[in-house]
Amino acid sequence: MKSYSKALTKVQALIIAVVVIIAIIGAVVTWQYVTPKPAKKQVKVGIIFPLTGFLAPFGKDCARGAEAAIEIFNKEGILKDVEVIPVIADSQSDPTVAASEAERLITVEKVDVIVGSYASSLAMAISQVAERYGVPMFETIAAANELTMHRGAKWTFRFGPAGLYYGYVAVDFLVNELAPKMGWNLKEMKIAIVHEDSPYGTGCADGDEERLKELGLGENIVARERYSARTTDLSPLILKLKELGVDVVFYTGYAADSQLFLRQSYELGFRPKAIIGHSAGMELPVTAEAVGNLIKGVFVVGFPVYQMSTEGLLPEVRADLDKLTEYCMSKYGEKLASWGVKVFTAVYHVLLKGVFKTALEKYGEINRETIRKAFLDIDIPDGGTLVGFGAKFAPPDHWNAGDNLKATMHPVAEWFGPKAEDLIVVWPSELAMRPLEYYPPFSST
Repeated sequence: MKSYSKALTKVQALIIAVVVIIAIIGAVVTWQYVTPKPAKKQVKVGIIFPLTGFLAPFGKDCARGAEAAIEIFNKEGILKDVEVIPVIADSQSDPTVAASEAERLITVEKVDVIVGSYASSLAMAISQVAERYGVPMFETIAAANELTMHRGAKWTFRFGPAGLYYGYVAVDFLVNELAPKMGWNLKEMKIAIVHEDSPYGTGCADGDEERLKELGLGENIVARERYSARTTDLSPLILKLKELGVDVVFYTGYAADSQLFLRQSYELGFRPKAIIGHSAGMELPVTAEAVGNLIKGVFVVGFPVYQMSTEGLLPEVRADLDKLTEYCMSKYGEKLASWGVKVFTAVYHVLLKGVFKTALEKYGEINRETIRKAFLDIDIPDGGTLVGFGAKFAPPDHWNAGDNLKATMHPVAEWFGPKAEDLIVVWPSELAMRPLEYYPPFSST
């Protein structure tokens, strides 16, 4: 009877042990597969571009570039405990609306950073709101000199070159490449600066004028003409240029006004030796499609990434261009225009992989203040973005606080025909895909 009791006790003990082991395993399995995992930290990015209004041809691709950057970044899981949430807003091509939307994103949506905005007038409006609320504003494209220069901004950062540098590059191209190749004596040539009157056009034109004067060509400037980008008639301006016998036009405009300038110049018999544009409307495929072969031979300071040598990019960055192309062809059935690619690389390589990663690793979290600090910490080498230059932002005590000190150079492209792929970089040589070929303006119609 005693041996039976002992055996029973042993059996009971064994059963109890098995039950305990099963319970432990069950608890572990439950914890692993049933208990919800901690939610990812959500970081909100407000994205403001002109999705409607006269700047919509530019803004839509910009917004696509930002969204592509965030979607690809999230899928890659580069910051595994972080999910970036895009919050889209439409500035409607109106600075007042842009400021209102920025305030809404900050106060209602509680975004951690604002990305925008394409046009300089919109950028200035958004930046004022961001500075007032203490929220980082990352301008990807807008070139107004006053966005950063001599302003002392604390929360505003710009990726691309200021308008001043667009003007410098345009003049350097004329002096160092085009005129020598054509055998032109610049001292005998008449130069006009023509621009729409927003901060963008004014900034580029200031760069043209300043650089021409630095190179001893100030007296060759026979006209500097301003106009509203919403104008429907440029004929008085063009007739003035024709009467003055202008040889070279440095031009800055948006979409409809650039088309108008080319059409009316042709119709009124204005035949300068060269037209050199500053991105925007003169870089827009829609402009080329609208005016046809009138665009042939026009030079543009801009960034047609798909028609530019990428040999100077870091290998992993070149691979990112393929990644972006595949994404866009799958989602939209077409590649992004150049400013869409520029927004993509600003958001993907600088903001997400640079600023957010630095904020998390150095300061332990991503919020408005650590984002601001991380902007000042990062130093991306040349070749580290799809547009070639890197990123290092000027500190608050710098005269150009918040500007990208590495973004001073854009290539010059030439329109060889009216299709998007006909805008090809020709200068400088390290970025060129094709040598310059001279076609007098409007000679190919």
